[in-house]
Amino acid sequence: MSSWVDISNVPKNNSIFNNKSFEQKSSLGKDDFLRILTTQLSHQDPSSPLQDKDFIAQMATFSSLEQMTNLNKAFEKFANQQMSQFAGSIGKEITWTEAESTIPKTGVVDGVSVQNGNYFYMVGNEKVPVDSVTEIKQLTSETK
Repeated sequence: MSSWVDISNVPKNNSIFNNKSFEQKSSLGKDDFLRILTTQLSHQDPSSPLQDKDFIAQMATFSSLEQMTNLNKAFEKFANQQMSQFAGSIGKEITWTEAESTIPKTGVVDGVSVQNGNYFYMVGNEKVPVDSVTEIKQLTSETK
């Protein structure tokens, strides 16, 4: 009896690289992990099946991968909500103090920008870090 497994009958759709270019498939997801695990189980040697502890370890890895994917999606959703929250300040007057100064400055927010994960209010030609803002208020007819 031969110990070789004939893989010529493995359907092409079991490949993790199906219908996608190499650049699109540079990382593996939970579907790929599940596909690899089921392919491994379907082609395992019957005389030496996968041990229980190995199977549990692989399922724990799969569960961790799925949780990290869900966490990443939730974080992206949170980051998008933060941009919307800061955009609500457009047209309002803000007060901030620069790092080397004690004199507060004021200006009207023209826009919001993100750079390296940090948010800035655009006031004229200045980029004001959101963390340095001490006050936000509505423009009144007196301040316009």
